[in-house]
Amino acid sequence: MTNNNKEIKIKSGKSSLSEFVEKKLASDEEVQAFDDYLESEARDEAIEESLTEIYQDDNGQRVNVKKLDVKKERRWLKWLVSLMVGLILLAGAIYTGSYLYLLYGSGTQAVSLGIEGKKQIAAGEEFFYTVSFRNNERVAMKDIEIKLTYPENFVFLASEPAASEANDIWRLAEVGAHRSATIKIKGKLIAEAGTTQILLADARYLPANFSSQFKKSASRETTINDIGLNILASSAASAVVGEESEIIIKYKAKEINYLTNWQLTIDHPDNIELLKTAAAPATNGTTTSNIKQTAANVWQFNQISANEQELKIKFKVKEKKDTSVDLTLRLEQKVSDQAGDKYYQFWSKTLSYETRQSGLNINLIINGSPSDQGIDFDQTLNYSINYANKSEANLKDIIIMAVLEGDLLDSSSLKTASGQVSDNTISWSKNEIPKLALLAPNAEGIIDFSIKIKPASEVSVGSSQIKSYVQFSLAGQEIGANETNRSNIIVNKINSDLSLIEQVCYFNNGNFPVGSGPLPPKVGQTTSLKVYWVISNNLHELADLTVVSQLPSYVSWDNKNSNTAGNLEYDEQSNKVIWQIDRLPLSASNVKAEFNIKITPTSSDLNKILVLLPATLVSAIDSETQTAITKTMTAQTTKLKDDNIANTDGMVE
Repeated sequence: MTNNNKEIKIKSGKSSLSEFVEKKLASDEEVQAFDDYLESEARDEAIEESLTEIYQDDNGQRVNVKKLDVKKERRWLKWLVSLMVGLILLAGAIYTGSYLYLLYGSGTQAVSLGIEGKKQIAAGEEFFYTVSFRNNERVAMKDIEIKLTYPENFVFLASEPAASEANDIWRLAEVGAHRSATIKIKGKLIAEAGTTQILLADARYLPANFSSQFKKSASRETTINDIGLNILASSAASAVVGEESEIIIKYKAKEINYLTNWQLTIDHPDNIELLKTAAAPATNGTTTSNIKQTAANVWQFNQISANEQELKIKFKVKEKKDTSVDLTLRLEQKVSDQAGDKYYQFWSKTLSYETRQSGLNINLIINGSPSDQGIDFDQTLNYSINYANKSEANLKDIIIMAVLEGDLLDSSSLKTASGQVSDNTISWSKNEIPKLALLAPNAEGIIDFSIKIKPASEVSVGSSQIKSYVQFSLAGQEIGANETNRSNIIVNKINSDLSLIEQVCYFNNGNFPVGSGPLPPKVGQTTSLKVYWVISNNLHELADLTVVSQLPSYVSWDNKNSNTAGNLEYDEQSNKVIWQIDRLPLSASNVKAEFNIKITPTSSDLNKILVLLPATLVSAIDSETQTAITKTMTAQTTKLKDDNIANTDGMVE
């Protein structure tokens, strides 16, 4: 046998270690190729083992595949069973697919359904919903039915195209491939401010190459951001059985208002009797809007004006059935159509009263009102205690005590003709008021006193309200189980510290001119000046904040306006500048507005100081006290008192 192995020789010179060190390392590609080779080898071995197992008999011996015993079987039966099973599975898959498609829609968005419309609107404002059905497939969609479910407070006005049924169903014969259909609905929402109304749309359709119906859905939310009215309802916190009580409703239309005709309904229990009433004059002395009492608990309002008006409604508690009673006030607008009349509610308030019953009827009034109301720092509170014997017997040795709870009152400012003062109470007996010794049936009297609120600088943090009430005692007589010896309770909360800083300047704080023209103004030449308004508010959130400045006839709007909140507008017809902010939260800062005005003095203005802004008015509703806050600014003139750089006497030259 011949040895074919070659002789192995070792070269002299460099060592094997040095050769290994000098040899280049394998690249990443070479390493990956080696790993792939190992994986391939492993797969080949696994396949070999699998084949060995397949070709073994029950004794572990390799089977001779060249010689196989073939047994005859009923192949047609197996084929038939397999066919039936396949058909059943196919039918199930088709049914399941159709069902899921109908429920959830096509994952490829074969059809899209959308609704467009305003996100925020005022109550009663007309607007449009636009419903779009788009076919994204290459085949037509047939027998399409689109059904809308309107919000409960939606008023349908018109649509294009017209509805196929009941103003809420549209049927389309076909929408071609890659085509769309649009429905435009005109209407309005009449609902309470802050509510969200939802429109739902369902579309059912049949693809041209399919036998099952499919469904697509969409929705759209719209929020009512305003009702276009300022309305406040107030009354005492309690009502005396058998005596008249009063609800005072103050209201006026905002600049943007779509609800000019509506009705007030008062829901009440059967032990309450509402009395016929009439509207009071408007605050500016003009005639009131047309108000008509159409039922015992319903009043119709027509053509509401921008002037604040007042409606006083009187009622009686006929008998005491419980410790308290509720009256709910609702404002609704009537809409009539072919289906009849429907009323849409857009405002409501529930007034709760403690029911009082006593032989001595005693009521507390502060600043002319028996109701809770907002107050200001440094304000004087005028108290009146009305008492009357409504029993059939003489009342003897009556003691009346006023209780004033809170740290806001300046006790040194108390003014009263009589009474014993102790801490936070003032008491009157027959020693101060002789008629309290014996009060005959139907006899009555009044006790008056006044006290001031401390200035803001003297009030500690956390002091924000005063709680006042009156109680009495009768010598030798006990109060009955259904009677009370206390008057109505009045809570006076401090109003928010709303303030407006108003400046008219030629130069800004950086010494740059923001005005133009001669200064002081000159006859026949135009001078432009910048007006700055800055709102400050720190205690409560405010609503319906408005700043209005009536420009004199010789003062004109000169644009260059900007504002950080709300809407700043100039009304050319009335020559007014109006800044409106619907809601001013406590978190709001840097609330500013600015604009330019201009004057061109005439010869009759020579050597005169001209008034630029007569008396800017700022008003708002305190969201905490529900009180209207109104402040009037002092007049601004050509003297430019807030512009230290201008240094002018304001006299027209």
